[in-house]
Amino acid sequence: MPTVTVPATVPAASSAQLTEGLKSGLSSIISQALGGGKLTVAAPSALAKVETALNKTGNAETSKSFSDALSATVASLAPQVSGLLGSAASGLQIPDATSLLSGSPDAATQFLKKSAAPALREKLLPLVKQATASSGLATKAKDMLALAGPFASLGGGKAVGDLDGYICDQVLAQSFALVAKQEAAVRANPALLTDNPLAQKVFTMFKK
Repeated sequence: MPTVTVPATVPAASSAQLTEGLKSGLSSIISQALGGGKLTVAAPSALAKVETALNKTGNAETSKSFSDALSATVASLAPQVSGLLGSAASGLQIPDATSLLSGSPDAATQFLKKSAAPALREKLLPLVKQATASSGLATKAKDMLALAGPFASLGGGKAVGDLDGYICDQVLAQSFALVAKQEAAVRANPALLTDNPLAQKVFTMFKK
């Protein structure tokens, strides 16, 4: 089986080990990136303007209710999107692990995004709909519009109608951004993968 030439201080690894180390390392990176409440999504710009208007007209409680529901929705989605991304990483077909490991600081994340993003969105959207229904997010957004008077014409109605799709897209975008940032951190310091010896070894071989 072919091996990769590495510095004498780091044992060589087979192609199969490189692929497995990359995939399992990416799964670990995803867990690290999306844990601890790091995932956040801002309100759609139209609804953010309505929030600002309400805060200036003595209706901050209603806008806060929407903001809290949005935060709760995203928090409930974080472990689910982490699981979806982790499963996608485990199932990746990687023709050349060496090129990814020696690539840009976020090469593996970008490969995952290119390979799996459409399927991930399809799986995530029903979960988003469940989460927004559970938090009453659309209802709270409509409550804001009902109090917004002329500010309701800022596009808030359309934003409410697009809320599930918007949150789905933003959750995916923010998740990939966080994973890319964590991948770069791991490449610079593979010791962050202490819970994954094979991945730590593989990433050490290609440390940036």
